[in-house]
Amino acid sequence: MAGNTLTDAAAAVASGSARGPVVPEPHTSPAGRTAFAGVALLTLAAPFELTEPLLRLPRQSVSSLEMALLLAFAGWGAALVFSGFVAEWRTPLTPPWIALLLAMLVASAASPVSRVNALHMTGRLGAAFGVYLLTLNGVSTRARLRTMLALALAVGVVVSGLMILEYIGVRPVLAWLRLFRRDVATVGAQVRAGGPLQYPTIASMYLEVVFALGLGVLLGELDRSAQPEVRTEKPEGTTPFKTASKASPARTCFISSERGFRRCAGVAAVFVALVVIGEAITLTFTRAGLVTMALSLALVGAIRRTRRGTESGGALIACLALVIAALFLVSRSPRSMWLRFTSEGQESWYRAKVGAPPDLDLPTGRTTAVPVKVTNTGRLLWDSRADPPVLLSYHWLPAEGDHFVSFEGVRTPFASPVAPDTTVSMRAVVGAPLRPGRYRLEWDIVQEGRLWFSTEPGAIRSISRATVTANAPWSGVEPAIIPPPHPTVRPGRFVLWRAAGRMIAAHPLLGVGPDNFRLSYGAYAGLATADPRTHSNNMYLEVLAGGGLLAGAAFVWLLWRAAGSFAAVMRLAPDAAGGAALGLGAAGLAIGLHAAVDSFLSFAPTYVLFSLTLGCASACVRDAEARPDANRV
Repeated sequence: MAGNTLTDAAAAVASGSARGPVVPEPHTSPAGRTAFAGVALLTLAAPFELTEPLLRLPRQSVSSLEMALLLAFAGWGAALVFSGFVAEWRTPLTPPWIALLLAMLVASAASPVSRVNALHMTGRLGAAFGVYLLTLNGVSTRARLRTMLALALAVGVVVSGLMILEYIGVRPVLAWLRLFRRDVATVGAQVRAGGPLQYPTIASMYLEVVFALGLGVLLGELDRSAQPEVRTEKPEGTTPFKTASKASPARTCFISSERGFRRCAGVAAVFVALVVIGEAITLTFTRAGLVTMALSLALVGAIRRTRRGTESGGALIACLALVIAALFLVSRSPRSMWLRFTSEGQESWYRAKVGAPPDLDLPTGRTTAVPVKVTNTGRLLWDSRADPPVLLSYHWLPAEGDHFVSFEGVRTPFASPVAPDTTVSMRAVVGAPLRPGRYRLEWDIVQEGRLWFSTEPGAIRSISRATVTANAPWSGVEPAIIPPPHPTVRPGRFVLWRAAGRMIAAHPLLGVGPDNFRLSYGAYAGLATADPRTHSNNMYLEVLAGGGLLAGAAFVWLLWRAAGSFAAVMRLAPDAAGGAALGLGAAGLAIGLHAAVDSFLSFAPTYVLFSLTLGCASACVRDAEARPDANRV
């Protein structure tokens, strides 16, 4: 008997009705087992997508996670063919999902930007639908649901551990993580941990869902540890089956010391796992991640208290919230948190005003101490003893033109930390060029290894004219010409949302093509240079801008049905799906809320996890409605 399923025959015996032959369940078939194996494979592989593709094809490459998708689909398809089973695909979400795929195909074909990129995005949504069906067919018993959620939690702990080691700066871990993403992300001087995920925001979204699912695992483990002992009875003339003993409700996991220790250790292990994941979410420094994690705790705790009153489950959730809150408060300095939570980006952090002599006379090749006054007009504390340090420096430019003859000037540290709105007087060490002539000296401040203040948006240049006189015979070697660095462009969310609105107004019916916002938003945002990796920072606007009203209507339909599934799973009786129901509902809430300030559908790790979560929720609702007497999902 697979999983915890009570077969129809055993149910008939338990109810005293006539016995009959055991009818095989779909989950006992090779197709069901293969589908669940595919679910397990994707759960393991989702956060570990290599940057280098495993397979390169014309106009298409296949990543490690996409290869796992192909293997899961191929194995399940082969099992369906050989077993003769028909996959369950008619669900409340099937019509809107197919409608969305068709709408995006039309939008891709009509795209004025890039048909190929739009078709790739449509293919990702098709793969997400395949993962949903795979999960629906594979996760068909309580045992499988518990296994899948426990596996997701274990993988989340591994990802979180890597993120914590990344934040600490363990060099072997940093080197290994380059297989999955380019560099360590920062905001200001603060590291934003991302682990093996492409960006810290993606890592946060992934862990937010795992954290919510883990809350369900925690309550499920707690409830299992408090269940009464079961015994086997054999009524005359029947086959044995299990019934609950007549032990009192106080008969908990502590009755049997060995069993009690084992089960209570399981609860403690899940609690510690959630603490580790919560700490990793705080280290991403993602504001929406902190909000959704808090809301998941509040939602699960409130529903648990409403259903069961004051009991150990609610107390455990409250204790978890307190531990994570304490870790959050000590994870960063108060000033860093204030900056992060009171500004959209870091543009206003790096501002300076340098008061220097307008004209300088310097001998060639010599260093000179130049008196200057420097004012911190930004929001960041300048500390030359911090890691990384903030230092005063300069660049040499010719008398005319925008190129540089020397970009890396001598660094001069500040004698003491410089707070915002503070002016300090100091003597800057300046090294003159070897060639005599007329130059311009641009004053600048550097956060070593991170950025120059002059490249930040809104920076005001401070320039002195300089005459460099010959101090020794010149070698005649012309200095190398250095092009100016590209200015940093970080459009905020409101800029991106306005660009999406203009894009929708310009292409209302079919949009610019799925995933083409990032390729075309520059013109709508008034940006001369635009990073093609930047999305709209809103999943709902992203779909509207890419697919127009046609895809938008289908997407709203899909969202409505998905919300209905999550709401239905939250309404299940506590014994229908255990604590998993609350975890699945909280995961749905986390996805829906965070999607309002970020876009995740084009990233394989997140769309795979979203589909796995939605498939589990639909499986819970389906089997609770179809077979309320069975111990299926």
